[in-house]
Amino acid sequence: MSPRRKPVANRRRPSARAPRVTPHGKSGSSRPADRTTRRWRREARPASVRAAVSATKAIRWNRPLIEAILEELYVDDQFEELLGLAPEDLRHGEYARAIAVALILRHSWHPDDLACMLKRLKLPVGDA
Repeated sequence: MSPRRKPVANRRRPSARAPRVTPHGKSGSSRPADRTTRRWRREARPASVRAAVSATKAIRWNRPLIEAILEELYVDDQFEELLGLAPEDLRHGEYARAIAVALILRHSWHPDDLACMLKRLKLPVGDA
């Protein structure tokens, strides 16, 4: 005896308005805000990015830049513990070390990833 199938009318059908998945794994829909964002990305983003990149010609290491980088790398309490300084207490000469520490922490969850990062940074570390 074969199992009973639900009548076609009761089966769940995919909705025509089901959200689609973007390359970043986020759901999208065709809401007006989404259309506006897509239009901005297509029409205005290239010029905005070019203008922003042009503004970086004179940029030097500074506190806003280092804070943005550390925030993007998701620095946590362990960063301060290992470095011995809070991010806001960093001096200009400590920026490179702070970024290296943040990268090490970011890639320290898997031994192969950590070893790869240490190699990329050309840090002479034995068994990592």
